[in-house]
Amino acid sequence: MRRLAVFAALLAVASVPVFSTVLPPLVDYPNHLARMHLLAEGGNAYYAVRWAPLPNLAADLVVPVMARVMPLALAGKLFLVASFAVLAGGVFWLNRIVAGGWRWWPLLAFLFLYNRILLWGFINDLFGLGLAMCGLALWLALEKRPASLRVAVSSLVALACFFAHLVAFGVYALALAGIEAVPASGETPREIARRAGIAAVQFVAPAAIFLLWWHGSAGGPVSYAGFLRKADLLFSVFDNYNRAFDVTCFVLLAAALIFLAATRRLVFAPRILAALALVFAAYLVLPSQLLSGSGADHRLPVALFLLLIAGASPQLARREGLALAATAGLMFVARMGVIERVWLRSDAVYAADLAVLDRLPEGAKLAVAFPVGEEQAGAIPLLHLPALAVARREAFVPTLFAFPAQQPLALTPAAKALADASIPPGWWLAFVEGDRRAQQMIRPLAAQFDYVVFLDRRPFDLPPTPCLVPVAEQPDFRLARIVSGC
Repeated sequence: MRRLAVFAALLAVASVPVFSTVLPPLVDYPNHLARMHLLAEGGNAYYAVRWAPLPNLAADLVVPVMARVMPLALAGKLFLVASFAVLAGGVFWLNRIVAGGWRWWPLLAFLFLYNRILLWGFINDLFGLGLAMCGLALWLALEKRPASLRVAVSSLVALACFFAHLVAFGVYALALAGIEAVPASGETPREIARRAGIAAVQFVAPAAIFLLWWHGSAGGPVSYAGFLRKADLLFSVFDNYNRAFDVTCFVLLAAALIFLAATRRLVFAPRILAALALVFAAYLVLPSQLLSGSGADHRLPVALFLLLIAGASPQLARREGLALAATAGLMFVARMGVIERVWLRSDAVYAADLAVLDRLPEGAKLAVAFPVGEEQAGAIPLLHLPALAVARREAFVPTLFAFPAQQPLALTPAAKALADASIPPGWWLAFVEGDRRAQQMIRPLAAQFDYVVFLDRRPFDLPPTPCLVPVAEQPDFRLARIVSGC
């Protein structure tokens, strides 16, 4: 009971930044909120809802339903907190199953909630990883129950992971294979076949959807970054806003784990260790770009550390346990303090910039301009903030995510042609940097838009031009009306 109370308290602390700002400063999050609005409202003049069995629907299936009974902003924040709950709760539960009782150790999972994947706004991925952790715990919890019950429940879990996010489904499948491989190693061929059959049934429906429908619509290049980058990506589980502080936290945790393992006081459940090994092998071979998705390998370090914590059981004296708990608690509080400070600073920026967007008339066509290199998970990202004009003003914004293999949205033919032709750095080059070639390319496109918003993480100047009439501005965010016939 005490452990559950502490779990609830840690979840409450982790939720503070989410509710302390008008908009969580996550790169893709405004774009997701705009899509949730369209799904809840059934689309608008520029976008139509096109439901399909996509492996990227966690928030899409949950938030629009919630938004019908509460403000969209609140629904989005509750989804983020639910992601925290299933991530940490899945680790807590899985450790309970493999360790034979509730322990304090798995509460370390709260240290990994604010990671680089969250800052990019990959919310479907994180929610799906939480479902995967819960699914693995449920699979083990039902091991002694009838096979029919296990197959039925696990089939629902596998589908839930698949529709949440493809990476989460992959982690679930690989981890489950590792979990089953350990007991299978000592069984007869007949027993192995039965075990494999029971485990495999749950993947039939997701595999059919992937092979017969989704795979054909998900093209895109396959590309690899430098292999040595894999080591650096492991740090992404702690990479937030203060590099020196984040590196210190990461090194302290890694040193503690290595020390406990070296002194044989960190016992690992063999079945989770096998699961961890398979997921790590996948991490090593995965490319950065795969099946129209970016950062495929970037998404696995969180899963690796969650499995590491879930499968471990330290054997510590009471004094050692208290020292570890105190150090982890102080680290958690300090990290949350750094995060809260940045998120509170973002509140004033977003409130002012959203007021700029509110100057748009209903149904306007809004072009977006930003420089090359703006696509970064900085402290206060602005990259997708203009997409909220879709939710606030029913506007057309060409940067809204509406990819057939990823989102259940489709643009009208005219809107799609306009979105495909509108490249944000081109607008920036034409109007901010005065590039003549870019101006020639943008001129016919500008006639099809009503407004253009300029944004940059650094303050900038917008040179006067007869083609633009300033409407509203902030140092990093400026709205201008496009002069007709310019």
